[in-house]
Amino acid sequence: MEEVKKAVCKAEDNIGKWAEDISDYIFNNPEVSDEEYKSSAYLAGKLRERGFKVTYPYLGIETSFRAEYGNGEGRTVAFLAEYDALPGYGENHDQPAHACGHNWIAGSTMAAATSLASISGMFKGNIVLIGTPSEEKSGSKITLAEKGAFNGIDAVLQMHLGRENCVNTTALAMTDYVFEFYGKAAHAAKEPENGINALDACHLVMAGINAMRQQFGPGVKIHETITNGGQTPNIIPEYSSMWIFIRAVNKDILEKAVERIVNIGKGASLMTGAGFQFKRAQNTFYDIKHNKELDNFMEANLAKLGITGLKEGDKYNCESTDIGNVSYICPTCYTTLGTTHISDAGVHEQGFIEVAGSGGAKKLLHIAAKAMAMTALDVISI
Repeated sequence: MEEVKKAVCKAEDNIGKWAEDISDYIFNNPEVSDEEYKSSAYLAGKLRERGFKVTYPYLGIETSFRAEYGNGEGRTVAFLAEYDALPGYGENHDQPAHACGHNWIAGSTMAAATSLASISGMFKGNIVLIGTPSEEKSGSKITLAEKGAFNGIDAVLQMHLGRENCVNTTALAMTDYVFEFYGKAAHAAKEPENGINALDACHLVMAGINAMRQQFGPGVKIHETITNGGQTPNIIPEYSSMWIFIRAVNKDILEKAVERIVNIGKGASLMTGAGFQFKRAQNTFYDIKHNKELDNFMEANLAKLGITGLKEGDKYNCESTDIGNVSYICPTCYTTLGTTHISDAGVHEQGFIEVAGSGGAKKLLHIAAKAMAMTALDVISI
């Protein structure tokens, strides 16, 4: 197996510039979630050129694709490419940009899958690369999982740039709600008593959430914003809306918190007399379930590439990602590689755009591709 791992690392060296060009292309052509038409077509085309069988679009998602290499014998390992950018950057805060490094994820997963395909005669197994758009918005991996995309997959691998080197990564389960309150307009000075203040209902929801934070416990995080609070101060707002994110250390705790928050909304409606409607997001993001054997493979392979001193994931202070749902279906290893030696900027910050396109990130891209490819070989050889 060590000889095969050396071969796949050499293969990755041979396509290094190709992988960097892929990362650069996605970086220089940022497209926000659900609009990644150019990015997905580009990646699918690159895989076709390398001999992969490509299905595009995939499972009814216009910007998703599935690329396969192998004859169906042996184990199957899947790499998950991401390529959506974030909105709101640039001088006028109206431009998309890869402030989360998804261009890097596309490049590293493409390099890992292609390197393995190029030495496929040395092992018995199958390589799959799935293009998973809209990680920053709707979470297409959740939809893909529900449609059976990960059935029959023996392991899923992906890496992300972050502050620390970590294999034992964590993610908060998450869902979000839109609350809408319907009141009655009235002149705010002359006869406010004739109005029903929909904005007051939003304020009461926020006060209710704050009053309940101790009872939610340390494993729950809630953040909210008012998206419509009325048009002018001298009219009692007849309509108000708010957007609420709820996160928890696991999906079961999340559902308990959700029930309480909906009840807070009902209470605010009762107190103000405003009508109340609520809508939950289509997809609920899960926490990450770890597979110890898969994590051990990845840790050992990273050590061979000079990445040691791995940090433990902090389940109370982390983000949410749709790969958590995948981990509930099949063994999943989601690893981060630290970038603080490049810049102190964190993901989603303006400064991280520079990180995502940097030479330092490209060096990490090759480490990620090699580590994922070697870990795939470990899985295939079990």
